[in-house]
Amino acid sequence: MSCAFVAVDWGTTSLRAYAVAGDGTVLARTANEHGIQSRQGDFEATLAQALEALPGSGSAPVLMAGMIGSQQGWVEAPYVETPCSADVLARRLTDVPATSLGRAVKIVPGVAHPARGVPDVMRGEETQLLGLVQHEGLQTGTQIVCMPGTHCKWVVLRDGVIVEFSTYMTGELFKLLSTQSILGRLMVRNGEADADDWDGFDVGLERAQHDNGHLMHQLFSVRTEGLFKRQAPTALKSYLSGLLIGHELQAALAQVPAGAPVVLVGDDRLTARYRRGLERRGVAVRNAPQDIVVAGLASIARAAGWR
Repeated sequence: MSCAFVAVDWGTTSLRAYAVAGDGTVLARTANEHGIQSRQGDFEATLAQALEALPGSGSAPVLMAGMIGSQQGWVEAPYVETPCSADVLARRLTDVPATSLGRAVKIVPGVAHPARGVPDVMRGEETQLLGLVQHEGLQTGTQIVCMPGTHCKWVVLRDGVIVEFSTYMTGELFKLLSTQSILGRLMVRNGEADADDWDGFDVGLERAQHDNGHLMHQLFSVRTEGLFKRQAPTALKSYLSGLLIGHELQAALAQVPAGAPVVLVGDDRLTARYRRGLERRGVAVRNAPQDIVVAGLASIARAAGWR
């Protein structure tokens, strides 16, 4: 089986590359920590090294997704607006001048959604979403997808097309508050792995859902819960996480049809928190498989005529 194209998922902190056959089978893979943040001005050489680590990739064209197409990346791939499908993305691929590689190199554009007059954007997640559609057979009907991360995305897919989404800065806010604000000063790691304290997390979820308090006010309770020893120092970080995720769920679920199930896309530890919060609200949840980005890039490659 020969390589039809090389799929590259190139983000801020990591690079993953796959030699992919025409039917979407992964023939070889490689990964490293050479994200765009550490490889400024050295993108072509970095990609060349990744290609050398993929046996059998030959001179197959390269299709890249992620922050490599951002303003801080190799070449900016302009956003396309919703509704967005694999066909739409395939028509708007951005060429990359990489003459030393001896093959075509292109970048998948990001997606913009003009929600209520305020633009929202994603870059990289669109490829995961299209991979989810292919992998799970979601070409018909409506699906709600939650993609936890630094900037969590809530997405509506309709008949396999990205039709709308909203971004919540929950992950970044959690990191800033727990490491650079007064709230973090009473926090203590919960064991060597800094495990989640589910009791503390649940208190945060409950408070976000039922106390009718404003998030800006409830955040200060992370400090007072510690000062008055209502929460153990090892539970305060989880309590903060519960508050933030709880408020995100309140806002996001208000836009979701009642009873609609949610598909979670992300790493196991983070999606476990969202699963817990959603199930406590009576929402049916399932986790997406890993490596769906390859299936997404394969669907775009097929739409672009790469066989």
